[in-house]
Amino acid sequence: MSPADPAGPASSPGPPDPTRDPGLQPERTALAWQRTSLSTAMVALLLAFACLRGGFLIGALAAALITVAAVVVLFGLRRRAAARSRVSPWGALTRVTVVIVATAVLGVILGAIVLF
Repeated sequence: MSPADPAGPASSPGPPDPTRDPGLQPERTALAWQRTSLSTAMVALLLAFACLRGGFLIGALAAALITVAAVVVLFGLRRRAAARSRVSPWGALTRVTVVIVATAVLGVILGAIVLF
């Protein structure tokens, strides 16, 4: 480390590090969204069972459909991660977000029904 460069050689510009795999960050992101989709499916499944026990068949059907949608999104994300394609991730992220919002809305509706 020279007095002219206090940060050391790590801050010097140069060619990219050949040992770094640029595919790891997208893979970690895909795995995180897979976990999010799986946990959303589990919450929707719990909502379906709660609706069945409470006699709210329409809510149980809606929660079951959300569960199926979350599982479909989960397998779509797995297929995309396995293919390691460089396609834009926004379609898959949008589907996961829609499933999460649908689960949240159903939970709010069920909570409102229970309270009133």
